Amino acid sequence: MRAGWAVEPPARVFERPYLGPVVSALVLLSPAAVAVWFANAVADDLDPLVGAALEPAVSWGRTLPGPLAAVSAGDYGLLSMGPFLFVWALPTLLIFALFTGAYSASGLTMRVTTALHPAMRRVGLAGRDLVRIVMGFGCNVPAVTSTRGCSDCTRCTTISAISFGSACSYQFPATLAVFAAVGMPWLVGPYLAVLAATTLVYVRLIAPPEARTTDLAVARRTFLERPRPRAVWREARSSLDGFVTTALPVFAAICVVAALLDYVGALEGLGTVLEPAMAAFALPSEAALPIVLAAIRKDGIALLTAESTAIEALSPVEVLVAVYLAGVLLPCLVTAITVAREVSVRFVAAMLARQAAAAVGFAFVIAWTGRLLY
Repeated sequence: MRAGWAVEPPARVFERPYLGPVVSALVLLSPAAVAVWFANAVADDLDPLVGAALEPAVSWGRTLPGPLAAVSAGDYGLLSMGPFLFVWALPTLLIFALFTGAYSASGLTMRVTTALHPAMRRVGLAGRDLVRIVMGFGCNVPAVTSTRGCSDCTRCTTISAISFGSACSYQFPATLAVFAAVGMPWLVGPYLAVLAATTLVYVRLIAPPEARTTDLAVARRTFLERPRPRAVWREARSSLDGFVTTALPVFAAICVVAALLDYVGALEGLGTVLEPAMAAFALPSEAALPIVLAAIRKDGIALLTAESTAIEALSPVEVLVAVYLAGVLLPCLVTAITVAREVSVRFVAAMLARQAAAAVGFAFVIAWTGRLLY
């Protein structure tokens, strides 16, 4: 019997000094890249087909009595806005779920974690924290609960980063839908770059000093293996169940509320009240409602597409600012409740105030820098 020896997994590109972190970051960003490709190549073509198929139902809905017509076929109605979930949100959610399941089942997550840790520690995060932040692009709620495995000095920072910069699979496709609606799908690149940059700056500002000295609990290489299809599908099925039980009811409620507010003229009044605030970011008053509703549910950003005349008149910088502000001003209501359960109500209150202030500051800089340059 031999003692003092161990079988180590073979080194891969992830362990190379400079190339490893770059490859690891690309691996983490690949789900977003595939989702963008899918949205631009498939969903963008599928959207008008679904709209044409529903046109008879929309025409019928407009013949109903006032409030019912508004709820079913108005600009914010269920038949007008509902197909967005199936054309944009559901496929994107499944893409992220399949990637996340494959990464976990293959052992790739730990390899990427180890490779990215030295770079992430400089901004106050551990490598495993970045993996959880990227996981939030699928859904913020499981990403927040997964922070139970973070160290004490980085957990709250990681939660704040998820809340601020993780564009979940309801927010992200809504963003893509807005870009497609205004004929600017290329804005997704600048959007992701701005989101990543401001999130890193935000994290660097709020992270405690001791977070920049943390070490990984387990720094040894893990074995890589072929992911089992059953494990990958289990992850995807869980996300699909959440889509049916959570996303559909809440988004339907948002559409109903928005449609009724539009019917009674409240939206016009809200736009008038918030017009000075929107003017600070060089945005029209029509951007106020999506920004407010996105604070409740991130796919509320898609309501920007309902104001087609107003949004088509916006410049690329103004579209970028509107979507960015709607996405990062506040976390969705479900995420905020989850954070309160995981940490405390006091922490959530402080996090919301801090995030809103940072979002306003970043959006203001982006808006007026963009106006000066363009």
